[in-house]
Amino acid sequence: MPVYLGIDHGTRRVGIAASDPDAAFAFAVTTHVEGRDGSLLELVAALVAERAAAGVVVGLPLTADGREGESAQRARRFAERLAAVLPVPVALWDERYTSQEADRYLPRKSGRSRERGERDAVAAELILQGWLDHRAGLAAGGDAVAATVENAAAADADGTPERDGA
Repeated sequence: MPVYLGIDHGTRRVGIAASDPDAAFAFAVTTHVEGRDGSLLELVAALVAERAAAGVVVGLPLTADGREGESAQRARRFAERLAAVLPVPVALWDERYTSQEADRYLPRKSGRSRERGERDAVAAELILQGWLDHRAGLAAGGDAVAATVENAAAADADGTPERDGA
């Protein structure tokens, strides 16, 4: 079974998660401090190669009423840039409230409440786990809708992202 990567794209930090080889469980991997040097694209490309990932899922931070605000537009542009350089499909997945949900999973520490960036990696884990659960539900005959990057990836009948024209 394939491995998938999940990304929580923020303005300062980017959380990254990966699935197990059975694509059943997501695990936080790392947090990358975003810069304008292209290192994030290089890191994701390296992780895709290292883990032989079959696809990447980028969180799409929709507003509470389901609309795309400025953050969602930034995430969409990032997903499009990723899709242009990666040999695997890139899908967008609704990430509403994942950062707040991540707070519930992180233990409180004395002094600072948590390590900087830990929340972002856990949010990426939650984004990827949601997508994996959706994908498993589709394979079992469930019905749900995933947002995908146009001209980069589309969810096929079993929820697996595939490249257009492939």
